[in-house]
Formats: sequence, structure tokens, C-alpha cells
Amino acid sequence: MMRWLIIFLLFTNNLLAQFTYSGFIYNANGTGAVNVPIKLYRRTNSTITGFTNQQNYNGHSYYRSTGSAFWSTARSNCQAMGGYLVTITSAGENNFVFNTWPSGWIGLTDEVNEGTWRWVTGETYSYSNWNSGEPNNAGNEDYVQFVSNGKWNDLPNNVSLPYVLEFNYIVTTSSWTLYKTVYTNSVGRFTISESYDPSKEYYIQIDAPPLTQSFTTNDGLNISNIILGKISINGLSYHRFDLNNDNKITVSDEYMLFSRIAGIRNSWVVPDCRFYTTSQYNSIISLTGNVRNTFPGVSSITTSTLTSGGSLTYYLIAPGYSGQVTY
Repeated sequence: MMRWLIIFLLFTNNLLAQFTYSGFIYNANGTGAVNVPIKLYRRTNSTITGFTNQQNYNGHSYYRSTGSAFWSTARSNCQAMGGYLVTITSAGENNFVFNTWPSGWIGLTDEVNEGTWRWVTGETYSYSNWNSGEPNNAGNEDYVQFVSNGKWNDLPNNVSLPYVLEFNYIVTTSSWTLYKTVYTNSVGRFTISESYDPSKEYYIQIDAPPLTQSFTTNDGLNISNIILGKISINGLSYHRFDLNNDNKITVSDEYMLFSRIAGIRNSWVVPDCRFYTTSQYNSIISLTGNVRNTFPGVSSITTSTLTSGGSLTYYLIAPGYSGQVTY
């Protein structure tokens, strides 16, 4: 029963090992802005969250986890980062690792064949530094840790210990590059889910998308209703329908919209699209005057480095449109 419990816990931990981020982009009327591209940028950082500072030896980089894990989880975490649970193939390397971090898992196991020790990388098992009387396989011990004086001891996979992550090169910080683009769905939501890798950092850039959806007579009808006093005017009305930027909503704006429907015009005097924070959007709809100069919005959003589990919400106001917009 204990062995099955351990397997279940490991499986559950692996399911949780995801980097996640999400958010919403809404239209001016509160519906979801559809198909807005969300650009995800990524880089590798030599400073790894959840690990100590980088230490280098013989052309390799080493880190020690600040938390603990079962041996099999430690192995999986290291593999997910492009490295491996440390292998020790010489007395010099053993002394370096032990003197830097005097405890924790190393990447040696006989889980496949009892008594046949193998490094997780497949490197030749020729150097060893077992403690007196070890390995003794007391209680089915198939995994190895450091003990006193840099000696090794075998343990079962139900002990949680710190571990050492090794890369077979010197890890350097890379440049930010575009990693992928995701798109908002029918309700304006986007989601990002990546395998957890604390050496990877992310940020998001969202640019105002080009307008691809055609304007309709219903869009023009909203301008008419404002002009006729059928719809109460507020700050959002100016952001949406003061298309010639004259601080009024008149038949001139309606004419501009129908000119665009007819193909006579291909742009407004004002910008096509701008992003607004939730706070800015709420201020705009609560005011009755033209506050475009107070809240001009931005054409592009760039976040700081993302934190897993975080989210963002923006409103995308596209002048001329009265309903949900597809980009």
C-alpha cells in the first residue's frame, strides 16, 4: 500500500508541475475580444528560481534545490530543465559537490537491476565513494544520497531531500525570443500552460490587432441613437464614436462610418484600437465628457517577467464598433 501511495503522490506532483498564466481581453461593450494574438517571449536565465546560485566545475554548471523532493521527482525536475540529477564520476567532482552542498540526492540508482548501479545519464559507473557498510539495500534502497565526509548512502524513494541539478555546459542567460503566440477565444480568454522549468522566464506582449471585421449598419445605428438622445452619452461614447475627434458625436461621425462601410474611407482621425486597464475603463464609463486625452490608452502592452498562476485583464476599444469584435 505504501508503494502505491508513493506512486500516486509522484504522479500528482507531476500534474502540478506546470507554469500557467491566463487573462481576458474585452471589447468596449464588455464582450470578449476574439482572436487577439498574445505573444509569449521566453529566455533561459542562469539564475534559477528554487535553486541556489550557480556553481561551475570542469565546464559544467551545478545548482542545489532550495526545497526537497523524492528521488524520482528530483530526477524528473532536472530532466524538465534540460539538465540531470548530478552524476559524480571522479573524486575531484565528488569533493567539489560535497564541499559546496554537503547533503542531498545524486543521480545514481539500481532500480532496474538490484546491485547494478547506473548513473541517470548512462555514464559509466566506475568511480564510487560508498560509506562503510553501504550500499546495504535495507528496506529496498535503490537511490543514493550524500552523507558525512562526502560518502554515499542508499535510501528508498520515500524520503524527501534537496538535490543537485547539473548541466553538462556552463549555463548563461540567453536573449529574449518570441516563443509562441496564443489567441483569445470566443469569450476573450487566453491561457498559457508550459511544463514547469524554473530556468525559463516569460513575458507577454500584446499589440493592437489590425481590424478585419466589417462595419455594419448596426454600428451606425448606435451613433444615430446617441445623436437622437436615445442612448445616454458617457466617456465611452466618445472613445467609440467620436471618429473625427472634434469632441462631439454628430452626423459627421456617422458619415465617416458609412464611408468606411462603402469603401470610401479606410481609417479614422483617431487610432483604430487602444488598450485600457480595468481601472481606466471603469473611469471612462463613469464620466460623461470626452476624456480621450485623459485616457488615451496604449497600442501595445508589455508585461514584466510573469509569475506562474498570474493573470491580466484589458479592454480593447475599437472605434466604430458597437458589439463583439473578431480580429
